[in-house]
Amino acid sequence: MDNFTETNNATRTNIVLAISTGILFGCSFPPIPLGPLACIALVPLLLLTERLRSHRSRFLYSYLTFFVASCIALYWVGGFTHAKDPFLMLAGGLLLLWEPLFFSVIVLSYLVVRRSFGLNAGLVALPFIWISFEWLYALGEFAFPWLTLGNTQTYQLAKIQFAELTGVYGISFWLVILNVLFFFLLTGAMRKKEELSLKTNLAVTGAIAVVYLLPNFYSMTIDENRFSSSGLPPLTVGIVQPNVDPWAKWDDSKTIAGREQQIGEFLRMTGEQKKAGVQMSVWPETAILFDLPAMTGEREKVRHVLDSLDISLTSGYIGYKYYENGIAPAASSVIRGTHIHYDSYNSILYFEPKYDRIQSYEKMRLVPFAERIPYAGSISFLIEPLRWGVGISNWGIGRDSTVFDDSVRHAKFLAMVCYESIFPEFVSAFVKKGAQFLVFITNDSWWGNTSGARQHCQYAVLRAVENRRWVVRCANGGISCFIDPLGRLYQATQMYTRASITGSIIPRSELTFYAKHGDWLPRIAGIVSGLFIAGSVIQFIFFRPKKTLI
Repeated sequence: MDNFTETNNATRTNIVLAISTGILFGCSFPPIPLGPLACIALVPLLLLTERLRSHRSRFLYSYLTFFVASCIALYWVGGFTHAKDPFLMLAGGLLLLWEPLFFSVIVLSYLVVRRSFGLNAGLVALPFIWISFEWLYALGEFAFPWLTLGNTQTYQLAKIQFAELTGVYGISFWLVILNVLFFFLLTGAMRKKEELSLKTNLAVTGAIAVVYLLPNFYSMTIDENRFSSSGLPPLTVGIVQPNVDPWAKWDDSKTIAGREQQIGEFLRMTGEQKKAGVQMSVWPETAILFDLPAMTGEREKVRHVLDSLDISLTSGYIGYKYYENGIAPAASSVIRGTHIHYDSYNSILYFEPKYDRIQSYEKMRLVPFAERIPYAGSISFLIEPLRWGVGISNWGIGRDSTVFDDSVRHAKFLAMVCYESIFPEFVSAFVKKGAQFLVFITNDSWWGNTSGARQHCQYAVLRAVENRRWVVRCANGGISCFIDPLGRLYQATQMYTRASITGSIIPRSELTFYAKHGDWLPRIAGIVSGLFIAGSVIQFIFFRPKKTLI
């Protein structure tokens, strides 16, 4: 009976530790302004791993930990709050089951090193292992780096300014180091006094204080005045937030009258911005639900209005590419009742007043399953039954990294669609090509009035700081705003409201260390992690104790 009671107590303790990390980790992400929790979120999990002995239990408790975290931070991904689309709910549910697997791999990799080289070596390796896997998770078509640990700090502006050197992965690295130090301090305090002297405890406490305050010291060295002028003329930008129902607008666009009404409302709101001296108007993702550049009549109507207003336009639209028989990609769509193949693209166009050319960009990083089945070209037989009912689960992948060029004002900028803004190196590559400010257009209304839109907005803060660029963020139903190079938000709109805001931004040409060198830190971390893990494997194969036969 005593053994049974002890086992139950141990199990309860393990569950409490696992759930504690899950809660601390999940609650550290926006919109909950508790980012500092991330400094200690992993400590209960590290304590838990020291209690466990079997690989099975380590995996199960790790999975439980990050399932709890995912449910807190990503509860919105399936649109469960409004339950309008079964496919969206299915994809979101699968994601909630998938995310804990990714984090469990990180924990198990740490434990491999810890088993081979001891606790201290494992703790040294952990920050390198953590950001290596975060970086790897941002690669490929399955990428979903939404819960990158550094994303928790977007409300702590004094803590993230060094991201201009390291990107968001440097923030993750810093946070894991703090977790390791807190764990070391806590386990030291739990031992007998003779095992760990007061002097050592004070040294660890001092190390925690220094590491925690280092980002603040860096922030104090920044001269904010260098962001208030750049030698380039400021640009007055207007943002149109129409708050259109994301499901209903697809039905409305099927008729000519419906399309004209949609475009007309956008043009009316843009016209009202003329009084504020707007030079560029920005419309949200898929604001134009047809291939406007390819439709002469509609295109000329829009151009005529923009010419009369002398306002340029950046807008989301649907682009199409049709293929001749025999050369269509395997994952392309087919017009029902025909043999005509095509790809549709979640695109952005740029109109300049009194210029004939139309610049365009096709979205390159697509949301797994919601926008495209990962590696659809290799599993094309699965595409048809998995297409989303509103017709947007089989987007084509763009290939051209366009930097838009304003011929009149001699300004260059990037414009990206929704999900693309969470990929740090992807954004910085456009900055390195000459983008002087950033335009992010999105439609976060699919997920209701939840944390998703607020998280997405906050993550744009990191792109502003990493590249020291102004961000113009235009959303269909919110949140739209301007973000300065220090990560400060201006004129943020309310969710699910129709709004029109204007602001003056300053294009900048100076490149940050991160914009020049990209994800240098996780690449180095990948090498270090690889050496630790390879050493662990070699030790396991060649140096583990041999069992003797009796």
